[in-house]
Amino acid sequence: MPDRNRSRNGVPRDATEARILEAAGHVFSETGFQAAKVRDICARAGVNLAAVNYHFGDKLGLYNEVLRYAACAAGDAANFNPVLPGRTPEAKLRAFVLGLLQHMYGEERPAWPVRLMTHELAQPTPSFDGVVDQIMRPRHNAVRALVAGVIGRPVDDRQTRLCAQSILGQIIVYAHGREVLKRLWPDFQFTPETLEEIASHIASFSYAALKSFARRNAAAKPKQKQTARQI
Repeated sequence: MPDRNRSRNGVPRDATEARILEAAGHVFSETGFQAAKVRDICARAGVNLAAVNYHFGDKLGLYNEVLRYAACAAGDAANFNPVLPGRTPEAKLRAFVLGLLQHMYGEERPAWPVRLMTHELAQPTPSFDGVVDQIMRPRHNAVRALVAGVIGRPVDDRQTRLCAQSILGQIIVYAHGREVLKRLWPDFQFTPETLEEIASHIASFSYAALKSFARRNAAAKPKQKQTARQI
């Protein structure tokens, strides 16, 4: 029997789990957790009712795994590199942004993960805390570390956190503001080339702002030292 206690991080271990996760993702994103019925999920996945209990324990266990799958690219959760790939901070930032955009809108990605996460952000369930800690917090911490290194402030500094939130906000608008974008910019399409363009824009736009903060912080240090000597 599969080890139900071993964390999957949303990554299916076999073809049956993959079918159940995909079917459950569609059902949960359409109806929400409470209204979703296990029998509908199993019918959509082409498995019997016992399959959910066998692979995930129960409906809540299945929902936990679906949320993890929706929050991260399959196979990426356990392998996330907090250092971020790239030779420069701007390149690291671009790679980070592009990875999230491709996860949300890549050619092979279904539409339901974004819909499900939109529901969850609006009305978080108890399962969401685990997703934040296991999936979102490591990425958030990586962005904060990158920002801190550029602007010359500690990772827990208020300015560091505000800058990190601004960067993440630019990414989130493309996910959870999609319907607004359709109306404001009807010609906008999430093509692979567009995702590259967005990632480059967010990275260059954000990095220019971070460098501005860095210059401001560097200029303020002599003044702070002078004031300290006077005291």
